This record gives sequence, structure tokens and C-alpha cells, in this order.
Amino acid sequence: MKIRNSLLLIAFAVLAISSCKKSTGPSAQEIETTLLAKYIAKYHSTVSPKASGLYVIETKAAPAGAVALKNGDLVNVFYSGYRIEDNATAGVQDGFKFDSNLTSTTPFSFTIGQGKVIAGWDEGFTYMKDGSESKLIIPSWLGYGDANFSGFIPPYSTLVFYVKVTKP
Repeated sequence: MKIRNSLLLIAFAVLAISSCKKSTGPSAQEIETTLLAKYIAKYHSTVSPKASGLYVIETKAAPAGAVALKNGDLVNVFYSGYRIEDNATAGVQDGFKFDSNLTSTTPFSFTIGQGKVIAGWDEGFTYMKDGSESKLIIPSWLGYGDANFSGFIPPYSTLVFYVKVTKP
């Protein structure tokens, strides 16, 4: 009986120890949430997100009489894309530029709402007008989510795009 109780006690101790998880710090999702909040507080404290969490900040108004963009519209876009990063010296900022076509004479073309681009683009351009420019701040759930995209965008990255849009 004494041996049985000792074995049960040892088994319980092993089970208790093995089920404990070692804390590894905040998750990638928690880090993203913190960075996004710091970024918005630093650069856009008066701007509210759309219901989805997307931020659309107009940086250049469309010409007078410009048409609002909608799902189904074919658009031409010049853009630069960045990841939000927290730099020890500069603090939270636009970080690594992972893509841009600003030096090209050929815009990126797509049809809004067809799911051919990240959800943040499909939604973001519906808040813009032909000929306008905006800054899109796209949380990971509207970007690449938990995927590591092309080795340049880690999982749970908030993206910032500076975009210029026209209809062909």
C-alpha cells in the first residue's frame, strides 16, 4: 500500500510538472495589438477605425466631382507597403518597406471586391474616390493573418500602405 501511494504521488507530480507551461512572454497577436495601439496614438490619435479594424486616412483629396469607388470597379494603384515596427531609438514607426511600385510607370491593377488582394485592400479602396490618395493601416486579420508571407511579412503583422488610386 505504501509503495502504491508513493507511485501515485510520483505519477501525480510528474503529471503536474509536465502540464505546466513555461511562460514565453506575449504572443505575436498581443504584440501586434500593442504596436497598433502605440502607432495610432503616436500618428493618428483622432482617427477611428472602420468596424473591421481598418484605418483609412485620406492624404490627398480626389479632384472635384470624382466618383466614389465601389466593389466591381477596376482600379490602378501606385503604392508603398510597410510593416509597423517598434524601434528602440525612434519608437513605433513605419518599418521595413516590403513592396512598392512607385518607381514603376506601370500601376498595379485589380478589381475591388473579388478577393484577389488582401481584404484590407478590397475594403479600403471602397472608402476612396477616383484620383485620391490615402494611408491604409491594415491589421493582420485583414492582411496575411498568421501566415509568413514571402519571408518579408511575419505572422500577425500590421501593414501600412500609402496608395494612389485611379480608374483606368
